[in-house]
Amino acid sequence: MCPLAGATETRSPSGARSYVVPGSATSLVLDGCKECQRAIVCHAWYSMYREYSQLCILLPAMSIAAPTLAPTETLREEDVAQLWQACPWGAKLLRTTGGEQIQVVYPGRRNLGPGPDFLDAIIALDGRRLRHGHIEIHTVTSAWRAHGHAPDPAYHNVMLHVVWDDDGPVTGGPLRTLALAPHFPDGMPAEYVARPLPAFQPCAELHTKCDPMTVGMLFATLGERRLRKKAELMLSAIEQHGPEQALYAALLDALGYNQNREPFRRLSEGLPWKVIEELLRGRPNAESRSEALFLGAAGLLPSQRDKDARRGTTCRAPTAQDQAYERELASLWAAWNLEPVLPATAWVRRGVRPVNAPARRVAAAGHLCARLAATGPVHACLDLTDSSDWTQVLRRLHAAFALPAARSAYWATHCDFGVPLRGAPQSLIGGERAREMLANVILPFLVACGDIAGDAGLADWAITLFRRAPAAGMNRLTRSMRDDVFGLPSRYVPMTAARQQGLLHIYHNWCREKRCDACAVGQMLAQQ
Repeated sequence: MCPLAGATETRSPSGARSYVVPGSATSLVLDGCKECQRAIVCHAWYSMYREYSQLCILLPAMSIAAPTLAPTETLREEDVAQLWQACPWGAKLLRTTGGEQIQVVYPGRRNLGPGPDFLDAIIALDGRRLRHGHIEIHTVTSAWRAHGHAPDPAYHNVMLHVVWDDDGPVTGGPLRTLALAPHFPDGMPAEYVARPLPAFQPCAELHTKCDPMTVGMLFATLGERRLRKKAELMLSAIEQHGPEQALYAALLDALGYNQNREPFRRLSEGLPWKVIEELLRGRPNAESRSEALFLGAAGLLPSQRDKDARRGTTCRAPTAQDQAYERELASLWAAWNLEPVLPATAWVRRGVRPVNAPARRVAAAGHLCARLAATGPVHACLDLTDSSDWTQVLRRLHAAFALPAARSAYWATHCDFGVPLRGAPQSLIGGERAREMLANVILPFLVACGDIAGDAGLADWAITLFRRAPAAGMNRLTRSMRDDVFGLPSRYVPMTAARQQGLLHIYHNWCREKRCDACAVGQMLAQQ
């Protein structure tokens, strides 16, 4: 017999339902009654939801609060995010607060770092136009302003603001806001909020249907496709700007990480390699000169930043060491009588780790270019690969583009002028970043050089190095692809640079656009 038999249903002012069975004081979280199929949940035990599934028919009488619904009065942003990701939207038509009709094609990839809550989502507007962008989640619309998102560049690509309740328009908010409450008149559906997130299919079957060697070969093959694509882009840049400028711009792009790629691109255009070569080659004290040149062009010297701009980054009064160092760089920069390429405000600081702070990354670019200025970046790369021993070549390349802490006593211990780093001295360019630069910049450049010169041996040698190169550290995207999309045990397929690049190729070519029908992984699984 259903434990709700004879229960009295009441509704609170907010519309939440309660069922009370006389003679019981028991409160449990339940997934649903297997006789009446009514989903029920108790507020007090909401967090223990999954532990009490299928107990409903075992209890003769109980007191149950708010069946079906999670408590709106204690609604969390995480609940809304879970609903957005777990609900099978299918062909369900939703309407924004502005009246536009949308369908959720893909809710996006959950972002556990700074920035929007879901990345690379896909929605259909009015049943026709597909839009690709990021999603930000809040319980109410006004949280956009309260959280300070409007002036933050990290949120400029948010295409949809998903909230539970719309409590009024927000100045400076996204173009579209979707309030979910009107689409769920009975309240927050607990069966979606509390259930485990849906597995990706058929991708999650990969490690059960295919052996590790086959999976590893697939990832590596797709990684080589990505290498070839990058080589084509590099070839186009070489034809347009010349090999030295193309390689230099790509190296600066790699130093920008995601948040500061655009400022680094502008810096490479406004401070081209031919200027660096003219000002640095054959000059004494090249590293200090290069630091001053890059930091001055970037608008990041202390003398270029007013007190208000510095207040957010400087955590203590400058020491004598700080002041002496700042004076030296300012003097070197002033001697060239150049104008900054960028203002200090062009650089993104919010959400950036201290070791990746703009001034520190720009200083690293200066040190790297001082090293390359003696022969030029192209000859440096070609000279480093002049060996038939791939282990020796990879070791040389890694050493050439890594900058250990000993290269700069100041930046090994600072993230900005007058802002010390905590803990031990840090490398300016660490081993993982050097390996990423090798896979994403140096080896594609060498393939492109081989193609331009008609030197098949150079291109093949670069591909061989790519196959042998060790993996860089797993970032959020590659880790998400391995763990969330494919559900692979961490040691199922040991990562190499080629396999990591293969994961990125799968994401950018198929997952990001939800093109499962064209995906190489799906095609391989269909043959099993």
